[in-house]
Amino acid sequence: MHKFHQVSFPNDPVNYLCPNWDDMNHLAFAVSQQIKKQKTKFDRIVTLAKGGWPMTRSLVDFLEVPTVASIGVKFYSGLNQRLERPQIYQDIPISVQGEAVLLFDDVADTGESLVFTQDYLKTRGVKEIKTATLFYKPHSKLKPDFYGAETATWIVFPFEQFEMMELLNKKWSKNGVESQKIKQRFEEMKFSQDFIEACHAY
Repeated sequence: MHKFHQVSFPNDPVNYLCPNWDDMNHLAFAVSQQIKKQKTKFDRIVTLAKGGWPMTRSLVDFLEVPTVASIGVKFYSGLNQRLERPQIYQDIPISVQGEAVLLFDDVADTGESLVFTQDYLKTRGVKEIKTATLFYKPHSKLKPDFYGAETATWIVFPFEQFEMMELLNKKWSKNGVESQKIKQRFEEMKFSQDFIEACHAY
């Protein structure tokens, strides 16, 4: 079982799982091996923006699937302002009629994006569709056909360190954590020291 860096902090009920880029590549490879074991062939990988973007390139390499498309779906118009119906803000610019498609995202959390996009792609005429994620959370509405690891932990991806530093800085500051302690926590999460200094989040 692949081990990921996890941290927890005093007076914070959340555990944080902090995969690095090597971990992410390992998970993408694990997903590709599951797919190859089933001898499943795809015409195209459709990746969900933006979480699926980074590791789609690795999947292309591991699976030798040359064609990729991206689709963006949103459920919120603002902070905690949920839309009545999900909206596609970036549609697929090409035809997927008659194709076998692998729908990929970084994590199946609520699973709503995957469920919505899977149904939408069927209306676009895909012949076959399978889902894949790096991480799968057991409360997700959809269990991917292929996934790298299962966790219920809050995942902090390596491509969102600035965003997470700002979010966690606000959270911890509100709870009375001193600036220097916040910086130490970021270091414990193995955030890049250069990023910590540049972000000025603390």
